[in-house]
Amino acid sequence: MVGEAVQADRVREVYEEQHVRLWRAVAAWSGSSDVADEAVAEAFAQLVRRGDVVEDPAAWAWRSAFRIAAGELQRRRADARYELGEVSLRDVQSEQVLDLMRGLQCLSDQQRACVVVCDLLGYSAEEAGPLLKTSAATVRVQRMRARRRLRSLLEVKDV
Repeated sequence: MVGEAVQADRVREVYEEQHVRLWRAVAAWSGSSDVADEAVAEAFAQLVRRGDVVEDPAAWAWRSAFRIAAGELQRRRADARYELGEVSLRDVQSEQVLDLMRGLQCLSDQQRACVVVCDLLGYSAEEAGPLLKTSAATVRVQRMRARRRLRSLLEVKDV
């Protein structure tokens, strides 16, 4: 019983520190606030259920939220209800932001995750590596490739 209380306190601390940044990352990565809502909530619910077996709750929550979001996007595509270009973020107001969101959807999942976690949320490659379950070097390479791709996509739009 004491272990459960300690774990619940640990999860609560991680939730308070990470949930806003995690939601923003998943929303930008997936292009959907609904997917972000569901994925982040489910990740923390699963974290609570797992108890003390999770050594690094923050990293586990990040990896799980992205996996849950990926599964939801796959399900939506399979059901033919998900349109790739659709952006449903609540606070999108600028055409440039919409262009960026559409450009992010053209990247691979790993590239998109690296750009969102590093460039939009401000994590270093060294911090992002464990969150994305990869090395810092891979984060840097994928982010560089993503930036090149985004640059080419956004330049074509401006012409």
